[in-house]
Amino acid sequence: MMAFFSAYSGHESGDVTPLMTPLKYDRKLDTLSVIQDIDVLQVRLNATKDEDEQRALEEDVTGKILWLFWCGICAEVDELLPKVVEHIRREGSIEGFWEIYRVKPWVDSSDDQAHLHRIMYDAGANTSKHQLWLNARARERAKWRCTGHQSLSSPVV
Repeated sequence: MMAFFSAYSGHESGDVTPLMTPLKYDRKLDTLSVIQDIDVLQVRLNATKDEDEQRALEEDVTGKILWLFWCGICAEVDELLPKVVEHIRREGSIEGFWEIYRVKPWVDSSDDQAHLHRIMYDAGANTSKHQLWLNARARERAKWRCTGHQSLSSPVV
């Protein structure tokens, strides 16, 4: 909504520069590269037996898929928003704008949604839960190797 309001206000003040939403996303995302990354992670996931490692890989795959779709949606908004605002201005139908503005988005504040947001933004920041898990496992193995003991547990990341 804030993006729509900003776009409309910009047009009202005579600002005709291309509008971009304030949404956080990668405007230069290489879609093919992300899809290839997802394929590689999925192959690795299918070959993995350790449940903790599987969970880390599942989060990476899910995060990359969510980030890919989020970037696509935001790019569409960036492309269509100026057209919608211009149509509203041209038609002089500010009532349509206010109808859109009054719509209250439904927000689920559950832990599940917060978790999905986190893994999506982690993917956008190139933070791999799997890599963090591998690093933690290597540190634990090195620690036990130095003490002469063998660790039986997987690290929790």
